[in-house]
Order: sequence, then C-alpha cells, then structure tokens
Amino acid sequence: MKFTKLSMAAVMGIFILSAAGLAFATDDPGTVKAEIASDKENIQAERAEMKENATEAKTEEKAIQEQIKTARESGDAEKAGELKEQLIETHKSNVAEKREDKQALHAAKKELRQDKKAAKKAYCGSR
Repeated sequence: MKFTKLSMAAVMGIFILSAAGLAFATDDPGTVKAEIASDKENIQAERAEMKENATEAKTEEKAIQEQIKTARESGDAEKAGELKEQLIETHKSNVAEKREDKQALHAAKKELRQDKKAAKKAYCGSR
C-alpha cells in the first residue's frame, strides 16, 4: 500500500513536470493559469492524503496499544512483547510514510512556486 502511494506520487510528479514544460513552451496565459490551478489542486490533494494517512496511522497504533494492554491484563507477557515489537515497527513505518508525504507536499509547493515565477516572467516579458 505504501509503495503504491509512493509510485503514484512519482507518476504524478513526472506528469506535472511534463505538463509544465508543455504549458510554458506555448506561453499562453490561459494555459499557465490552468497549470497553476492544477498545482494548487495537487497541493490540496496531498494535504488531504496526509491527513488521511495520519488518521489511519493513529488508529492502527492505538489498536495495537489496546491489544498490548489486553495481553498484559491477561498475563501474557510474551504476546505483549511481540505486540510491542509490532508497534515499534508500525510506528517506524508510519513515520517514514509521513516523511515521504511531506517530501511530496514540498515538491508540489516548489512546482507551484516555479510555475508562478514562470507565469510572472512570461506576463512581464509579453508587455
């Protein structure tokens, strides 16, 4: 699941870069505006995905913590230890996913800034 999201983000990034190259090759103000609007939508989508992933991660970790609590209450120290290891690995995985999400958001914001800069340059250069 995490690999799929990463590969999807990579494909989106390649698509955005290629679309940006085509948009600025024409220097059409309408196309540039559409590209900027598309970048803004991508940023909103990235933020929504980050929130969804964070909520999912919290729920997953809380469920494991609850299982640990139940195992300790029943006196099963071995099961509690195994679950604690699982919690640690899950947390590491969730932190790594959060970093990847932040990097994707940063890349989308950078793309938006570049598009705005190019649009400003094209607009000022056409006068």
